Amino acid sequence: MRNRLTRSTAFRLAGFVALIVTLTNVAIFTALYFSISEQMAAHLRAHVDEVRKTLIDVEGEESEGFQELTTMVEGHARVAQSDEDIYFLIDQTEKRLAGNVASLQRFDGWRTIPWEDLKLVGNWSSHRASDAVIGRWTTIRGGYLFVGDGNGDIRDAQRLLLKGLLWGIGLSVVCAVLGGWLLGLKAQRRIVEIEEALDAVAGGSLERRVPRDSGADDVDHVAALINSTLDRLQRLFANLRQVSVDIAHDLRTPVSRMRQRLETVRAGPDCIDAYKEATDSSIDEIDRIAETFDALLRISEIEAGARKAKFVDVELNALLTNITDALEAVADERQHRLHPAQQTAGPVVVRGDRRLLNQLFLNLLENAIVHCSDPADIRVELAVADGHPVVRVRDTGPGIPGDEREKVFRRLYRLEKSRTTSGNGLGLSLVAAISELHGATVTLSDNSPGLIVEVRFTQS
Repeated sequence: MRNRLTRSTAFRLAGFVALIVTLTNVAIFTALYFSISEQMAAHLRAHVDEVRKTLIDVEGEESEGFQELTTMVEGHARVAQSDEDIYFLIDQTEKRLAGNVASLQRFDGWRTIPWEDLKLVGNWSSHRASDAVIGRWTTIRGGYLFVGDGNGDIRDAQRLLLKGLLWGIGLSVVCAVLGGWLLGLKAQRRIVEIEEALDAVAGGSLERRVPRDSGADDVDHVAALINSTLDRLQRLFANLRQVSVDIAHDLRTPVSRMRQRLETVRAGPDCIDAYKEATDSSIDEIDRIAETFDALLRISEIEAGARKAKFVDVELNALLTNITDALEAVADERQHRLHPAQQTAGPVVVRGDRRLLNQLFLNLLENAIVHCSDPADIRVELAVADGHPVVRVRDTGPGIPGDEREKVFRRLYRLEKSRTTSGNGLGLSLVAAISELHGATVTLSDNSPGLIVEVRFTQS
């Protein structure tokens, strides 16, 4: 259980948010720490410079000025014993004249001197929060003057910043952990819902779906994709069950006929002609069954998309002309009139498999010729709409009822429920599979009377 907790989205999100907030706070407080410390050090140096210039002005140009400076430095040193200010005056031979330190080596520029390196003079009370003195030497007319001040204010500010940093990090980490944990729990709950839905589907409940959230976040987008996949999976299983039932139904009739025919021949008198007739009839039934399975395998191969590698530029103008010319005699035999294909002025080209496209339009025209019982007009139109090729097959036959137009694309589905007429119900299924392979859509509409089949290519 603990291992699952540490691997959960809630735990990891909370830890990640806490880490980011902590690093951000550390970066902000580090910048503030050095910035404020530098500003306060600059103020301290400015204060030292102001005191130093005041003392230098006391020396002036008068002969007694240096003595007056010595007296003032000594007075400042006595007052400053408990106040961190450091004064030290030496003559040109570096002899100590006044100050609150016994000795101090001269140096150039500013320097930070730890308290333990200073040889203090007198009884000093414990200094403030400082741990060092910031000061510099100044060359004067009678010798050298050192003025310094403790860095107590800087240290106080630094300690305050560090305390604020610790409190800030502590509070922000607590808030980040709580916030991250709550957000993570929500995400974890969504993940659990997805797991439960997928487990239910794996157990056979194909109607189960992942609950959607009104937030429309990334997880909700994933849930929508999963639901779409499950919808398609459910349709595929439904189609598979329907195909299985239709195959069983389609095979039962011819198999029963073959059995009845063979039993009749076996029960009757021995006659070579009767045996031959029964055998020929049975072979015809087997051939029709084999054609059905061949068509099913062809549809499966097309839906797999393996033939896309053979796509070439196909000119629809010549393709439709050849098909209408080939089927004109067949239409005449059934007393239908198949008009020449109506085409646009220029060539219309699509990327596709020539044989499959030929099969697609051949099936559409053959369906129109076979299912139009009365003498009918059949027309083929080729046009370009919105930059996409469109092929329409119109007939004046009985048409297809509106509630049946989606069903006729299912495999082995036939409007004639008794299945006594010829055909296997795979013609329009093959049309739909070829159209989908070529990025085309097939729609059926009313021709009043008759049917309009439109194939619209949407991919170039």
